[in-house]
Amino acid sequence: METLMIVLFGIGVGYAVLSAFVGDLFGLDVHTGELPFLSPTIIATFLTVFGGVGYMLLHNTNWSAMPVASLSLLIALGVSSVVLFLVVIPLQAAQKGDAKSAKQMIGLTAEVATSIQAARLGEIVYEQGGSRHSAPAKTYGEASIPQGAQVRIIDEIAGTFVVEKA
Repeated sequence: METLMIVLFGIGVGYAVLSAFVGDLFGLDVHTGELPFLSPTIIATFLTVFGGVGYMLLHNTNWSAMPVASLSLLIALGVSSVVLFLVVIPLQAAQKGDAKSAKQMIGLTAEVATSIQAARLGEIVYEQGGSRHSAPAKTYGEASIPQGAQVRIIDEIAGTFVVEKA
């Protein structure tokens, strides 16, 4: 039983360390959709706490395996629940937000902040979710658009909006 607890603890810690160092490099971001309690963060937390507490109880008490496993399970569920409600769910809510993607901005109007010359980039300012944002923009065709003009976003290419006079 002691070996099982050490293995579970090692898997949980190993996953946490691995995801911290190489998760962003290889895009190991796993989305669980409507089941946040199945997120890798919660699973790793549960395994780490269950294994760690179980090993400590087995090693430092004279309890048999069943009470140790029961108490470890309760503590691991409690810690995992705290992480779920204080970390995972708030982060998922923040990621969803009200922000629109650049492609969803097509058809909306904006104001030219820095004049846009033919074949050169300028800058537009637009409102999204009650906040003002700016982005690079270029004109459709050879037209120049002065600062302060209203434009309509007609496309987005690699983070740059393509606009025309509104």
